[in-house]
Amino acid sequence: MALQTAPLKKQLYTVKEAAAILNSSVNVIYALLDKGDLRSLKLPGHKIPDFEIERFKHWAFENNIDYSEILKEKKR
Repeated sequence: MALQTAPLKKQLYTVKEAAAILNSSVNVIYALLDKGDLRSLKLPGHKIPDFEIERFKHWAFENNIDYSEILKEKKR
């Protein structure tokens, strides 16, 4: 009998991958990182842990965050 295993879940995401997961743009992700709303590991480039993306999604939902306003706030 063969042992069946579940596929491994990816644990670190690039900014581009995080943007796709959050249905956003790379520029918004960088703005969120600059503001400290989204946290990352600074390896070669930003790597965002899966648990941080989940934390951010819950936080954004609970606080009714509108991503479209993030870049406007940064330009002020």
